[in-house]
Amino acid sequence: MPTRRTSPRRTATRPNTASSVGYHVEDDDEPGPGRLAAAAPWLALLSLVLAVAAIAFVALRGGSDLTPCRSAAWAAVPDAKALPAGWMIGSTDLNANGLTVSIVGPTPAEEDAQSPVVYASVTCYGNGAGTALAENRKGAEAAGATITDRTTNGEAYDVANPSTGSRTTLFRVGDLVGQVADAGSAAPDELASITKAVAAAMGNETAAGSDPIAPTDAAVGSEEPLGSASGSDEPGASPFAPELEAVLPTELKDTPLTIQSDSAAEIFGDDPGSRALGARIRALGGTLEKLQVAQAYDDTGAIEASIVAFRLPGADLPKLQAAIEETWLSAGDDGVTSTPVSLGGKTLTKIDYGDEGTTEYVYGKSDYVVVIETSDESLVAEIATKLQ
Repeated sequence: MPTRRTSPRRTATRPNTASSVGYHVEDDDEPGPGRLAAAAPWLALLSLVLAVAAIAFVALRGGSDLTPCRSAAWAAVPDAKALPAGWMIGSTDLNANGLTVSIVGPTPAEEDAQSPVVYASVTCYGNGAGTALAENRKGAEAAGATITDRTTNGEAYDVANPSTGSRTTLFRVGDLVGQVADAGSAAPDELASITKAVAAAMGNETAAGSDPIAPTDAAVGSEEPLGSASGSDEPGASPFAPELEAVLPTELKDTPLTIQSDSAAEIFGDDPGSRALGARIRALGGTLEKLQVAQAYDDTGAIEASIVAFRLPGADLPKLQAAIEETWLSAGDDGVTSTPVSLGGKTLTKIDYGDEGTTEYVYGKSDYVVVIETSDESLVAEIATKLQ
């Protein structure tokens, strides 16, 4: 779901944690596969692996001054020198309470093969960190995952789905919770070194433990993204918002797209943009529970675009579109221009921030609004022709 950049720019990607939406920071000279948005637009950390039930209710409760905790989370980028040979830091995505980092492996010899990527996140939970870790475990067990402890105190464990080969390691260092996600692309020794490097950046290189101790009795089950208990990506699960998902394209440039949906109540964080849009939705007579959000994306990263749709059943379309443009996309900020454009046989609003970044294109129909983010206008035209 959409992350936030510093005003006035917005990116339409996904939340990095169950309870926050992040600011994107990227160095164009960095190596790696590019934006986290391109690598896994719905969720940079856990789009590839089992994610457990939402734990927003414990996030950041308890400490009165979380500034040191958040600062520690933002600074917890692993040392590149501690990574395995050939691996490097890709992109870093900051959010209100932490960060997500892509760690990219060597370029494979096969021409069409993708470089292996591991995603790591560090989140400040204050004195609720222990509770957050415990709730993650409960949620994973309830979802039917296999849990294996990595330490005897239960504060480091793996969440695994052998059917897909994916694995997430979760662990705690004080007020911080770390997560390292792999979909089977990294060798075991490489993943161990990466996990140790992340733990060291958090302040305790032994916090993640080592080889799993023993699995719990939880059965192996299917996967769903963290913070999206009702999301439609779980195999066999019913989509949260099937009507909204149906308006989105299922492929671009002959590349299949993944489509997911959930309620804004499950997705939005407590950042200013989310709160502002939430306030506008309530002013329209709706609620975050009723506001549907869907996204279509290429999880291989080959398509440099993000497509996010919002639907509020029964809403006045001009008011809904204005709410999204003015709060979510900061279209009214200084230096931002909004102009109508005709692409793919449809009229869209082009929101240009006057920089070298991507541009937003907004399309509204009936009771839904679609936001397209890309730097490739020809791609917008293809998307527009396929929007229902």
